[in-house]
Amino acid sequence: MVTLALFVAIIPVLVVGIGSYLYSASAVQSEVNQSNVRILNNVSATIDSTLDRIQNNGIQMLLGTFFSSNLTELKNTNYSGLYSGIARELSALMSGNKEAGDVAIYVPDEGYLTSPIYGGRKIESQPERDALQKELDSEDQLKWVIGPYPALPGYNVNGVTLIAKAPLLAKHPIGLLFIRIDEAQFQNIMNRFISYDGEQMFILDAKGQLVTSIGSDEVPQGLFDLVAQKGSEQRFAFAYNETDYMVTSITSSYNKWQYINMVPIKQLNAKSNGIATITLIIVAVCLVFGALFALWGTRRVYRPIQNLVAHVKGGQADDAEADEVGFMHKRWAELSSTANDLQQQLSDQLPLIREIFALQLLQGRFLHYSPDQLAGMLRRYDVPAERESSVIVIAFDVQTDGGVRFQENDRDLIVFAVKNIVSELLQAQEMEGIVINLLNDQVAVWLFRDPMQMEEGDSSIKLFSERLRVLVSDYLRLSVTIGLSGQSERIGEVPELYEEALLAVRSRMIVGGNQVIAHTGGSGHSEIHYRYPLEIETHFENSLQLGDREEAERMMDEFAKSMEEAIHKPELIQMSYYRLLTAAIRTAYLLGLDTNQLFGEESSDPYLHIRKISTILELNTWFKACLVEPIVAFVHGKQHQEHEQLIQKVVRYIEENYHFDLSLDQCAQICGLSPHYLSKLFKKNMDVSFIEYLTKTRIDQSIELLNTTDLSVSDVAERVGYQTKNFIRVFKKHIGVTPGQYRGADSEN
Repeated sequence: MVTLALFVAIIPVLVVGIGSYLYSASAVQSEVNQSNVRILNNVSATIDSTLDRIQNNGIQMLLGTFFSSNLTELKNTNYSGLYSGIARELSALMSGNKEAGDVAIYVPDEGYLTSPIYGGRKIESQPERDALQKELDSEDQLKWVIGPYPALPGYNVNGVTLIAKAPLLAKHPIGLLFIRIDEAQFQNIMNRFISYDGEQMFILDAKGQLVTSIGSDEVPQGLFDLVAQKGSEQRFAFAYNETDYMVTSITSSYNKWQYINMVPIKQLNAKSNGIATITLIIVAVCLVFGALFALWGTRRVYRPIQNLVAHVKGGQADDAEADEVGFMHKRWAELSSTANDLQQQLSDQLPLIREIFALQLLQGRFLHYSPDQLAGMLRRYDVPAERESSVIVIAFDVQTDGGVRFQENDRDLIVFAVKNIVSELLQAQEMEGIVINLLNDQVAVWLFRDPMQMEEGDSSIKLFSERLRVLVSDYLRLSVTIGLSGQSERIGEVPELYEEALLAVRSRMIVGGNQVIAHTGGSGHSEIHYRYPLEIETHFENSLQLGDREEAERMMDEFAKSMEEAIHKPELIQMSYYRLLTAAIRTAYLLGLDTNQLFGEESSDPYLHIRKISTILELNTWFKACLVEPIVAFVHGKQHQEHEQLIQKVVRYIEENYHFDLSLDQCAQICGLSPHYLSKLFKKNMDVSFIEYLTKTRIDQSIELLNTTDLSVSDVAERVGYQTKNFIRVFKKHIGVTPGQYRGADSEN
């Protein structure tokens, strides 16, 4: 038996070993090829994302608040402020882009180059200044330059340089932005993906110019043309310097750069050779273990037979169930018992699962399912398909006066009782349906009947609903209202039937409760087209909160248009305006506006007022006069007061710190506003711009110093926050004479 087991084991091991080697070698080769493509894709994606991020960050900086301001005026009025602002922006850009070797801005008027790395430098060489001026005069707003850029100091090494005009899209840019990425950054990225000895990697631009490389400083002659010739073929063999390489290439979709990887074929085959050795070792080990296992297994297999023989002979066997047969028999009995228990639990939970599924179907959770998917769900939860469906919704109102069986906190108990009554009545009437707890103190019943019973249709459902209402009302002594939908044979329209039943129940606020209310919107699946415009209500609330009268009134007009879909049901229009009124009152409350200011302490109930109005036009007019106008006026009053306080805070800050280098951004941070919004607010409240007010304050203070002190013009300029040159120019622009002429004229007078 041992010999037979060894013979049977040797042949499969050999077949599996040889097959595994052949398959593994092929799989490794394919995986290596795919891995090379993934490596190049990772390198390309990493470099492309780096270039794209740096370019986007540069554009964001150039389109930001500082560069979008009038830099020419800032340069003339606040020379040091201009360069301090440029240095601040460059430092922020440099700190957010660690891959950048340098970030600099060149201003041609002074020939000055500002950089966080090298500081401020003046470009003295005329050829370099001419080259930079030519760059500034070109039509390109933004471009990448490959290789050294000798026109700038420190840019004469390999890499790429982003050149952009500052500010972007300006008719007269003040300078050029340079962002330098050294070749070492690309090589660091490429080195992470080098896996083989002798592997070479090249990055070429669209014209074949070398951007950077690993493993060789020169691109093999003819490689670029061969890559272009191969086109979409990503892998091919290539001989270079008496070595065969497997070449893999991809083209970047971002900048059309060519990423080329060359791996010696000998290195690629090394793994396959290793697989052959490992396979031989595994086969040998398997044969040894197979022999040992066959020896042990035959003895193990014989043990049950030995026990059986001993039992037949009347002997006593030790540990009779310790063998595999006894163990499997015991486990099989345990698994069978467990499976029966789980099946019983599933059967017990099936009604609850069907109820949850029905609730989600009513709420429209499966509208995106295909007919086949929905049919599968119906089969899974044992819901009959191709039946005529209708929905009823049961609502009850708990009275707080005496003589009632239930209190407000007994709603869960009431829902439980209602479900039991409905289930018993369905069984007594031999009707099929699912009773559903809607989790809002209401119960829905999804009824489905055979289409052949449609002749008795509405009457049977209405009789069932009326009998159910009487049973629940008499037993629970509650006011019970039942909403009844139409019928449809399409499962996909059940959510619409549910909405019909809900609308019918809600209309008890209009027509009265304690009755069966049938949906009256017509027959068939096209009964309900109305949908409450929740998005208009939300926009209306936001407009009131912002004090936007025009937008709030426009939303009222849009709300009136949406009511045209429910014009045949006035109670829906009233219910919609009830909801809009509630939203407006809630908004007024959140804003801190007392509702007595809207309707007065002795005014009638606003909901009753809506019921008395007969046209949508009158409703809108009443809403605008009694709600929109006072709420908007209240918001404007609060906003005006807050704005005045903020502007006075800015004015005080200017008057106390005018002698410092003040900016709109600093004041905006103090107020917690954006610079743009503060500028508009300042202009609106003070009738002058921020910079005009700051300039006027400084000029007034300088006149006071000129009239009352013997300070020199330079000292006066410093005390009011100006450099002497700028102070003289600004003073003459506003007063008409220079500070010295003004002091002289004042002395003569």
